[in-house]
Amino acid sequence: MKHYGFLVVAFAMLVAMTGFAMADPGVNATFETQGITIVTSIQAQGNMDSMTDIDWVQTSADPITEVPSLDAGTYYASTYQEDTQSNGVGNIYYDKTTLVETKARLSNQWNIEAEKQINFVGIDGARISSDESIFVDGTGRAQETKDKVICVFAPTVSSNIPAFCNVVDTGSSIDMSVANVGTTTGNRFIVASADTPVEEYHTIRVDMLGDSPSIGQASAYMKGLIMEGRGGDEKMYEKVEFEERTSVDGYIMLFDKNMDWISGVKRA
Repeated sequence: MKHYGFLVVAFAMLVAMTGFAMADPGVNATFETQGITIVTSIQAQGNMDSMTDIDWVQTSADPITEVPSLDAGTYYASTYQEDTQSNGVGNIYYDKTTLVETKARLSNQWNIEAEKQINFVGIDGARISSDESIFVDGTGRAQETKDKVICVFAPTVSSNIPAFCNVVDTGSSIDMSVANVGTTTGNRFIVASADTPVEEYHTIRVDMLGDSPSIGQASAYMKGLIMEGRGGDEKMYEKVEFEERTSVDGYIMLFDKNMDWISGVKRA
């Protein structure tokens, strides 16, 4: 086993999208809503395999088509994927909770939310791998502020919520013979009004398993492309590309990474 840490940072990070000049107003809920809750718990000596795959598309005005015309309103697509498996016999403790809610959410509430904890000790060279990612892609044409924002002062600042096209992807992966790993993941893009911002986050923490370090590889990343207009002019006035990635390989006493992206016409 190599004893080293490897860090790559390619970072042009998106900073505060504040005031009423920016966009990302989210999308409204459908009349009928759904809630999905899945809880998994494994304690075993052996092999395991667990997979979660969520694909979600929602529009506020135009019906969903293969390539939406988007004559009005907003269009959002989101995915969440998690794939965990061992390649041999090991002592396994695995807990996972996945929540999906199609209702409009407020700040600190989520449409997709997942929490995972893995403890693993491989026998005779067995390893466990886990890949997890969450993605949101939103776009929309200019809309009148008075129709989307509750705040009474918003239209005096800008009569239009500008056109926008924003995409953000974040996640992590591990490949370990000894593992103590926890992750949390979520996003929010269905909202009652543009007063609640769109948000996506992912965290990973790898640390000691009892008195022993975790052994193997771990990495995490966030990347995105932000394109924003101004007022009712559907030309691009802002473009931000960002990527941030961290990797470590060896005996891991601590690898702790928190990533969050938030975008809206109104932010605290």
